[in-house]
Amino acid sequence: MSSPAVSFADLPLSDPELLAWLNGAADEHAIMAVTDADGTILHVNDLFCQVSGYDRTELIGKTHRVIRSEHHTPEFFANMWETINAGKVWRGTFCNRAEDGRQYWVASTIMPLLGEDGKPHYHLALRTDVTRLKEIENQLRDEHAELEKQVELLGKTQEELSAFFNHAPIGITWREFDADGNPSINHVNQRFCDIVGLTQEESADVENMMRVTHPDDRTKQRELTAELYEGKRNLFSMEKRYLRTDGALVWANLTIVVLRNKKGQMTHHFGMLEDITERKKATNELASKESRWRTYLNTSSEILHAITPEGRIKWVSEALTTKLGYQPEAVMGEHYIDYVHPENVDAWNQFFQNTLSTGSSRVSIEYRVRHADGSWIWHAMSAQTYSDRTGRTAFLGVGRDIAARIEAQSQLKAALARREEMERIVNRSPSVVVLWRAAENWPVEFVSASVRQYGFEPEYFTASNRGFIAITHPDDTARVTAELEAHASAGHDEYNQEYRIQCGDGTIRWVADHTVVRRNEAGVVTHHEGLITDITERKEAEDREREMRERDMRTAAEIQSHLLPQDFPANDVVEIEALSDASMLIGGDYYDVLKVDDDHLGFVIADVSGKGAGAALVMTECRATMRLCAENETSPAAVLKRVNRVLQPDMRPGMFVALFYGILDLNTKKMRFCRAGHEPPILLHPEGEVDQLPGGGLAVGLDEGELFDEILEEHEVQLISGDLLALYTDGITEATNPHGEEFERVRLATCLQRHLDSSLDDVVKKVDRYVRNFCVLAPNHDDRTLLLMRVL
Repeated sequence: MSSPAVSFADLPLSDPELLAWLNGAADEHAIMAVTDADGTILHVNDLFCQVSGYDRTELIGKTHRVIRSEHHTPEFFANMWETINAGKVWRGTFCNRAEDGRQYWVASTIMPLLGEDGKPHYHLALRTDVTRLKEIENQLRDEHAELEKQVELLGKTQEELSAFFNHAPIGITWREFDADGNPSINHVNQRFCDIVGLTQEESADVENMMRVTHPDDRTKQRELTAELYEGKRNLFSMEKRYLRTDGALVWANLTIVVLRNKKGQMTHHFGMLEDITERKKATNELASKESRWRTYLNTSSEILHAITPEGRIKWVSEALTTKLGYQPEAVMGEHYIDYVHPENVDAWNQFFQNTLSTGSSRVSIEYRVRHADGSWIWHAMSAQTYSDRTGRTAFLGVGRDIAARIEAQSQLKAALARREEMERIVNRSPSVVVLWRAAENWPVEFVSASVRQYGFEPEYFTASNRGFIAITHPDDTARVTAELEAHASAGHDEYNQEYRIQCGDGTIRWVADHTVVRRNEAGVVTHHEGLITDITERKEAEDREREMRERDMRTAAEIQSHLLPQDFPANDVVEIEALSDASMLIGGDYYDVLKVDDDHLGFVIADVSGKGAGAALVMTECRATMRLCAENETSPAAVLKRVNRVLQPDMRPGMFVALFYGILDLNTKKMRFCRAGHEPPILLHPEGEVDQLPGGGLAVGLDEGELFDEILEEHEVQLISGDLLALYTDGITEATNPHGEEFERVRLATCLQRHLDSSLDDVVKKVDRYVRNFCVLAPNHDDRTLLLMRVL
């Protein structure tokens, strides 16, 4: 084994062997060059030529400027020369340029060989090709610089994302999932909280999100979320509603996106929430307007037509079906002119062309159009132009059915003709037509020429705005005015009056005035239209006939009045007063106070059905029969049964007598009584309490006797001092006012109550006045009778 060598000189090699060995090793490993002190190349090895691409002959005798790349600064080379000229070893890295122009990097060690003078005579440069290393270094440096940029950009991006997250115009939410698929808390921005009405802390729990979700939207969202978690989808979007805690309803568009790793596991869950409440309102409003517009188009009585410049129907509304019987799709593409009446074709063509050229129709056109059933219907059309999808000017027409108006115009013409004829007839008629306004003094607006028969020209009223009341007889003015006001307040649409007028020559004429009331839309009376006819001759004849009839009736009334009691039986137990007012001169009501015996008085009130002479005759027979049957009989039922058997055979079918008969025991003040179909008497006690006497039974004359006797009831009542008994006929309780309301039993009882402490004579007068005031202008159609008895 050789002993170790401290240096190359100690190696057991000759100098030539050692030099050859070192030179071979250097050639294999390093790029080697030898220069003189000035840098002129004296020797290069093969690796130098291989790396630089130059032939050795191209390098020997040259300096290293041949391969300089201009990459380094002059200061770089100055430092190198300063070092090696000082006899020191220089180490550094060069960027050289090869013969083909490419650059390559070498790590150099330049070692000067000093002469005896201590100065460098030669330089030995050993280099290693580090181009790949330099490229990697440059790449790493570039990547590092890029990384720093990315880090800086990421920082800025993170700040921007944070700013966007915190101030985004939409709501944002996100969650992370761990390796086991467990989610973290829910992160939301402030906008999200503002939309759903929750705080950041409340929003961290997704269940709170679901609680404020509208119940109708929860199922759909849960189904879509389940599909996300099951991997069936990676995103979904839906419109949903939130019910905020402040009660507001918010519409929002929710978009959910998930990220997954390579294994398909969900790693992140992102949500974006856009408040679309206003848009939804606008959409709903637009839909509502569109719906109303479509409803208008589909239900409008007018037909809308869109017609091309060539005159073909492009679109028509559904009103075409209801108005003309065609289905819209059946006429699409047809020439509209094909449906126009031949006599109106030229006018419609001119209207069509004028509209296209001017942009709109200044006036509408009236023409006839063919119905699906073949008939011709009058239409009016107005139109304007519009630009269709191709930019062409097209025609939009609105057609209206004016058949009713045309017919009305035709009827109006006929009516005007009839009116002219009617005016001629009216002016020749003995009756006068007058129209006056509902105002003070009844100002006349029109009067027919036939008013001349009374000595006045029509202008006497119309020119001076004089009222017809001006020629009404002064004695009739107040009555006529009162009647007119009563008819107006009662809402009558027409009424009749008779009154006198003073003619132009001073004579007096009777007229019949049939008046029709005119009202405006609010129901207020505006005018009265009267037809006035001279009835003077009729009135004079009626007066003569009435005088004769009244003379006979006065005689009969005088006789009948003597049949009613003039004085009542004297007694110290009761006071008695009566009232009888026939609707005619003679009537069918009857009352009487009979002396049954020394201890009993009989009180009768009866109402014979019907009026006038027939009722008066039955009343007379009833009075005579009652007086005959009542003598010494203290049972009212027994009396009425005998009276019914006597009267019934003599009464015509349908006639009857409603009758009350009561017998008062003057010693005990007890009254036994029967009601044969009559109104229940009113009994008022001293304290003001009101009772009605009971009882039931058929009216006299309706049955021969068996049923009458069976149904008739007899009752008894104990009277005390101060009691007031009122017997009355239905002519009082059924009296009506102009509105058709009846006076009724309640008003009678109230009137009696108010005057309970008055004398019976005064009470009778008060009742009579109350009834008359209640009825006002309503005619008296029934006899009115009242019999009062007060216990002393």
